[in-house]
Amino acid sequence: MRYLNLLLILLSVFPFSSCTRRAQEAGEYNDIIITRQKNIIASFDRFDSTFVDSIANEDQIDFAFVDMQSNVKRSLLALDSIGPFNNDPLLEVAARELFHTYEDLIETEYRTLKDIKLMPTQNITGAIVDSSYAVQVRIHDRSKMAQEKFLLTQEEFGKKYNLVFE
Repeated sequence: MRYLNLLLILLSVFPFSSCTRRAQEAGEYNDIIITRQKNIIASFDRFDSTFVDSIANEDQIDFAFVDMQSNVKRSLLALDSIGPFNNDPLLEVAARELFHTYEDLIETEYRTLKDIKLMPTQNITGAIVDSSYAVQVRIHDRSKMAQEKFLLTQEEFGKKYNLVFE
C-alpha cells in the first residue's frame, strides 16, 4: 500500500513538472523572439537618430539604413533556425509577420526618409518636409498596428503554455 501511495504521488507530480518545464521552454522561446525584436527596434532608433542629426554624413546614413536591413534579415534567419515551438507555429508565424512588416517599412517608408535626408539642403521644400512628417506618421501607425497584432498572438501563446508576461 505504501508503494502504491508513493507511486500515485509521483504520477500526480510528473504532469505538473512536465507543464512547468514546458512553460519554461515556451518562455525561453518567447525571449529569443523578443530579443530579436529589440535588436530591430534598436537599429530603427539608430537610424532615427541619424535622420535627425543635422551633421550626419552620407556614410553614417547609409550605415544606419543597412544596419536596419541586416537586423531584420538576421531576425528572420533566426526564426528559420529555431522553427516553431513544439510543432506549434503560433508565435513563430506572428513574429515572422511582424518582422516582414519591419522589412517592408525599411524598403518603403524608411527608404523615402533616407532619400530625403540625402537631398541637398537647397532642394528641401516645405512640401518635402511635410512629406517627411507624413512618412514618419505612417511608420508609427504601421509599426504600432503590427506590434499590437503580435502582442495579441503572444498573449494567446502565453495562455496556451501558462506564461505570465511582465
